[in-house]
Amino acid sequence: MADAAQRVVVFCDLDGTLVLDNSFHVFLSAAWSRAHPAQRLALGLRLGLRALGRLSGGHSGMKRRVLVWFARQPEAWRNAVIAATLVRLHATLSAPIRTALRRHADAGARIVLATAAPEIYARPFADQIGATDCLATNAATQFHALIGARKRAACAAWLTKHPPAHIIVLTDHPDDLPLLYLAHEAVIQAPPAVFAAIRDQLDAPAPRLHHIDPWAAQPEGGYWLWFDDRPSGPLDAWEVKTILSKHRYAQIYAGQGNWRAIGPGQGLEPATLRRDCPSPPVSRRRLKIHLHRRLQRDLLGVFH
Repeated sequence: MADAAQRVVVFCDLDGTLVLDNSFHVFLSAAWSRAHPAQRLALGLRLGLRALGRLSGGHSGMKRRVLVWFARQPEAWRNAVIAATLVRLHATLSAPIRTALRRHADAGARIVLATAAPEIYARPFADQIGATDCLATNAATQFHALIGARKRAACAAWLTKHPPAHIIVLTDHPDDLPLLYLAHEAVIQAPPAVFAAIRDQLDAPAPRLHHIDPWAAQPEGGYWLWFDDRPSGPLDAWEVKTILSKHRYAQIYAGQGNWRAIGPGQGLEPATLRRDCPSPPVSRRRLKIHLHRRLQRDLLGVFH
């Protein structure tokens, strides 16, 4: 039994799966908040070129420019940014995915973090969660995001060195459909419509699928707030009111992936109660909250 367990391999995605957040956005936020004015100017220019669309290489081109620039910065500063990124990623760890990984690891399975995220923070994060290995995007060589068929190829190459008896894939996105054909079973953490789309696109032979819904209400759950760009929960009504007495710029989870603004004295409904952290607000909404907070609280001094 022990030998069979050792031959189980679990490939786990990062963004939206192991962590519910967009790790690259977290990385950018950590870099921006710690950058001096000249660094912010350089970083802003590299991000701004994204507006040129295909002429600038699109999203992949933007990531490549940022990562090449980041590699040229002082080592101590880079280490501080990566450390801050890792701390922030732990705030949105998926509880059911983390529990599944621990269960498989305790049984002797090999855990491989397989992600399109940059290796500079994906590998140390894999080390922190006790993964066996990490397959991630390496911007030091020719930049190709480890996604779709490229992720499948990287995982298949890894398997030739570690022949498994059983393969499990944990993911949240249709981009991993090619990888799912290597699996005997798969855990899909996604809203019901996305899970159905992945299931319906799989041709035979397909892996046995399990579903985790990061949106739905859960028994014995509590309220979830989002403030200072991180989640807090599960909370009871009194805890929510205590937090809101100090935070004007909070969001409360309202279900179906939606967060709504809530302030002191406002009603808690509609809200969806969960034990586990729900999917975070979309990045555009979080940026809007951040800019609003910067203007009213930090510049105008309006705290309540």
